[in-house]
Amino acid sequence: MNENNLVAIYLVFGLAALGGSVVTILLAVSAVWATLYLAMGRIAWVSRSGISVFSLAILVYVFVNIVFFGLNFGQSFTSPLLEIKKLVPLALFVGAIPAMARLSLTPAEVLLRNVPRAAAMGALVVLPLAVYQAVILGQRAEGGSGNAIPFALTCAFLSVASLITLLDKDRRFHILGICGFFSGYLCIFLSQTKGLMPVPLIGVALVVAGQFRNRLRIGQVLAATLLLCAFVVVSVYASGSHHRLKEIGDLVTGSSNTELSASTSIRLDLWEKALDAIAEEPLTGHGIQNRRALIGEFGYGYSHLHNGYLTALVDNGVLGIAALGLLLFAPLYIALTAEKNTLYAPRLMLAVALVLTYSFGGLTNIIFGHDIYDALFLWGGMVIAVSATPKASDDVEGSA
Repeated sequence: MNENNLVAIYLVFGLAALGGSVVTILLAVSAVWATLYLAMGRIAWVSRSGISVFSLAILVYVFVNIVFFGLNFGQSFTSPLLEIKKLVPLALFVGAIPAMARLSLTPAEVLLRNVPRAAAMGALVVLPLAVYQAVILGQRAEGGSGNAIPFALTCAFLSVASLITLLDKDRRFHILGICGFFSGYLCIFLSQTKGLMPVPLIGVALVVAGQFRNRLRIGQVLAATLLLCAFVVVSVYASGSHHRLKEIGDLVTGSSNTELSASTSIRLDLWEKALDAIAEEPLTGHGIQNRRALIGEFGYGYSHLHNGYLTALVDNGVLGIAALGLLLFAPLYIALTAEKNTLYAPRLMLAVALVLTYSFGGLTNIIFGHDIYDALFLWGGMVIAVSATPKASDDVEGSA
C-alpha cells in the first residue's frame, strides 16, 4: 500500500498538467479502494489532528451546499433528476475522507519529500507540450487540461510547490526544483492567463521571507530578483501576454483610451449582475443547481461567474462563502498549528502553494466546481492533513 501511495503521488502531481483529469480519476479510484479496505478492516479510520480538521471542513462545505440545494430545489429545472445530478461532484470531496485513511499509511516525511519532486517533474514534463501549443499551433497553452485557465492554475501550484525542494538535503533536487519553478511559471505565460501570473512571484517572495531570510546574503537576493524580473519580462513579451496585461494597467491608471478585451468586459458585467443577485438572496442564495439558469438570465451561457467568491455567495449566500473559506484555508490552518518539527517548514510551504494558488486564482475564476480544480486541491489538502496527523505508534512512542 505504501508503494502504491507513492506511485499515486507521482502520477497525480507529475501528470496533473499533462494528463488533465488524471487527478480526478486517481482520487475517485483511491476513495473507492480505501472505502472497500475500511469495510474489510484492512485499514483503520484515522480521525485525529490534521485529518479531523480537513474532514470537518469538507463535511461542512458539502453540508452547506446540500442544504441550500434543498432550499432552492425546483426553481429552474423541470426534471428533478437534472437538479440532483448537480450534487454528484460533491461525492469527490466526501471521497477524500476515506482516501486519507489509506494515504496515512505512508510516512509523513516520505509524502512531503516526494510531492515537491513530483510537482517539479510535472512542470518540466508539460513544458514542451505547452510550447508546441503556443508557438506551433498559435493557441493559448492548455496542456492536457482542455482549457487554458485550469492548466494555468495547475502550473501555478506546481511552480510554487517545486520550491519546497530547496529544503531537500540532496542538493541535486535543488536544481530540479528551480527548473520546475521556472517551467511552471513559463507555462502560465504561455497560457496567457493573466489572473494567475502574479502567483509564483508572490509565492517565491513568501518562501524566501519565511524560510531563507537568514540564509541569503543581500547580493544573492538582488541577483535572484533581477533574474526573476528578466525572466518575467522576456516571458511576457515572448508569449504575447503583454497585450492581455496592458488593459489591466489601463484600468488601474484610469486611462481614457482603455480598450477592454471580451473576457475582461464579460467578467466585469457578470460580477456587477452577480452582486445584484446576491443582494436579492443574501441568506439562502440561489442554489448550485440554479446557477447556470441565473447566468442565462444575465445573457451568458457560462456555468460559473468567473469569481469563486461571488459564485459561492450566489449559490449559498453568506453561509456559502463561510463554508468555502473554511475549506479553502483549512490546509493553511493545519500547517500553521502542526507540531514544529523538521516537517513543519515543507508542510507549511506546501500549504502556502496550495492556498495561495486557489485563493488568488479565485479572484478571476472559480475555486471549486471543476473536476481538476477540486481533485488537485483535495490531493494537496490530503497530503498536508495526513502529514500533520501522527500515527498511533508515534503517539505511543512520544508518551513512553
